[in-house]
Amino acid sequence: MKQKILLTGANRGLGLSLTKIYLSQGHEVFAIIRRVNEALHSLKNEYADQLKLHIGDVADEPSIEKAIRAIEKETDYIDMLINNAAVLFPADNVPIEQVDFSVYGATYDVNAVGPLRVVKYVLPLVRKGGGKRIVNISSEAGSITDSWRKSEYAYCMSKSALNMASSILQNYVLEDKIKVLAVHPGWFSSDMGTSAAPITPAESAVKVARLLEKSFTLQGPMYYDLEGKQMHW
Repeated sequence: MKQKILLTGANRGLGLSLTKIYLSQGHEVFAIIRRVNEALHSLKNEYADQLKLHIGDVADEPSIEKAIRAIEKETDYIDMLINNAAVLFPADNVPIEQVDFSVYGATYDVNAVGPLRVVKYVLPLVRKGGGKRIVNISSEAGSITDSWRKSEYAYCMSKSALNMASSILQNYVLEDKIKVLAVHPGWFSSDMGTSAAPITPAESAVKVARLLEKSFTLQGPMYYDLEGKQMHW
């Protein structure tokens, strides 16, 4: 069944790979990105009717509202929202004695608050959709139970906050029969994951897309890895 999917951070990495998968499957993708790059230009030329590009920054509420107001003119509903946009600054990966706290606010703003800015304006469209799914791309870094890192406080704390936001949001949209998921996409090679990662964004995207095809109970687990294994908050 063809779906209408709204995806943030679609210009590179996991977001771009998911966009390619969904377009190849015949779905319609509404991408919110800060800028259109060559990869998206190419996809737009190939999938002119399926791919809708909108400029917006998840850290800038007016731009997100503007983008979604434009999307409302193109569709009456969204089946699935994938909040993928995120940041991890190199200055975060240092010992506590060397921490530069100037990156903390920006990390939290994008990773934890950004998805809520999108939900604030797109929720009416998701309520009208048949898929009724909100997916927040989280990370194992957000797990307090299984924490192992000795640095990257800002990134880890922001993903823990995103997990809490996902849980609260699930409570709020339960009566709408909307399922909220927090998904760890694995460690993949990217600007954020570095070339040391064991898998590529494309490999991660295949497994994430496969996971999102599954059925989930509304009051069941929410936090999963890309293999479909439930994770510990």
